[in-house]
Amino acid sequence: MKHTIATTKNGIIVHVDLIHSAAGTAIARQPYLLGLLKELIERTEITDQEPQFDQDMGRSVGHESVVETTDADTIVYAQKLKDPTYTRFVKNGQPNPTQYLTIVLHKDKDNLYELKDTWIGRLSPPRPGSNLENSDSKEYWSNHAYVLDGEPVQSKSITKDCPY
Repeated sequence: MKHTIATTKNGIIVHVDLIHSAAGTAIARQPYLLGLLKELIERTEITDQEPQFDQDMGRSVGHESVVETTDADTIVYAQKLKDPTYTRFVKNGQPNPTQYLTIVLHKDKDNLYELKDTWIGRLSPPRPGSNLENSDSKEYWSNHAYVLDGEPVQSKSITKDCPY
């Protein structure tokens, strides 16, 4: 189910697949994201084929679920539901308030943008082991993790051993 979010400052429509995308999952968990996304998209000029960026919204917009970790933190790795890639989680972390909203877009064959993913917080490198992994992934995720706070994970995948 494709839903139009807004039109960019330079006149390009941005839509989201509310059923089959990571962005749709994020919006289902935090419906107020649609209003924030509309605000951000309408004031942004986008020209790249695969734009991804974070934007300071000028006010607190929620809590960032990725936090910096130390050796004192309890770390586990697990696969999120319906996700084959292992994610690094911190058990004793607390989400931090943030003013940033991140969006990941893809320009489709009709010259429209599809919102592939979005989250409250700063842009971060893809997770190690994912098909989008890059040269910054392992270093970044060695000292950052998602706060394990009600995040649905595959219970049989939970391990303390780093899988990458």
